Amino acid sequence: MTTLTDIKEVVNNKWKEELVEGLDDVKKAIDESDTAESMIVMIKLDGNYVRFSSKITDTMALLAQLELLKYDILQRMKKED
Repeated sequence: MTTLTDIKEVVNNKWKEELVEGLDDVKKAIDESDTAESMIVMIKLDGNYVRFSSKITDTMALLAQLELLKYDILQRMKKED
C-alpha cells in the first residue's frame, strides 16, 4: 500500500524534475542565442522564495518585465476558471 509519505516524495520529485527540466531549457536557449542580457529566477525552496538574477542595470526594464509576468499569470488564472 502506498503511504502519504510515498505520495509526497513522488510529487516532490516530479516538481523537482520539472523545475530542473525548465532550467535546462533556459540554459539551452541562452547557449543557442547570440545575445543574452538579463535573467530573473524566483523559486520556492523549502517553503521560502529565493531570487536569483543577473546584475540589474536597467530597473525600469526589470519592472516592465515583472508587470508582463504578472499579466501573464493573471491571464492563465482566468483560463483556469
